Amino acid sequence: MPTVESTATGTPATEPPAAETPGADEEPAATPDPSAPVTQLFYSSDVAELEGAWTLSQVYTNGETFDAVADAVTFTITFTLDPSELVDQAAYIHNQVYNLTGDLTFGVAAINDTLSADGLDGYRGSTSWSDFPQGKVMGEGKFYQQPGPATMRFQDVDDYGLFLDQLAAGAPADVDTTDRKLILGINNQGQLLLGASEEHLERPGKEGDWTYCLIFDKAA
Repeated sequence: MPTVESTATGTPATEPPAAETPGADEEPAATPDPSAPVTQLFYSSDVAELEGAWTLSQVYTNGETFDAVADAVTFTITFTLDPSELVDQAAYIHNQVYNLTGDLTFGVAAINDTLSADGLDGYRGSTSWSDFPQGKVMGEGKFYQQPGPATMRFQDVDDYGLFLDQLAAGAPADVDTTDRKLILGINNQGQLLLGASEEHLERPGKEGDWTYCLIFDKAA
């Protein structure tokens, strides 16, 4: 089994989860399908596509899509190299791995007033390399392959939620958006999806719908 080597600072070694290999009839498509629904994740997307700034375009929930209000949310994803290397002990292969952070900031005054009353200016999320279910050890000295969707854990979302009805006109106010662990990925149209589901939609072959999904366009 691969492990993460301890660093000089004494970071303990950890065991990565076993990658989930889809069955023959569940093999992720190698190329995106532009005709697919915007809420469908593209499981073969490159992790590098996630990095950068994104602006909220639409909110999907209860089977409906609502257009976001102007400047509703900006989502900025940053990559950092893990201070340890992934090591496949059997083959003695070293891979570097990426961790991600994500900053959600709001452009709606009422939301910012609610958060700032408690000293918050948005939400900070984090994703480890081990949160990518299709992770794969590559050749010696290369980067660990992190294709497709993952999950991201957010601070403070469980206390306040994501204010769907204020982000998009007509969106319902009664959707529970207090889950801290959200699904993160790219759709077939190159947009970023962030949301919650009762199913593990980040894993290829899983079927189900989103409880809600924020749809972002890449910022210019």
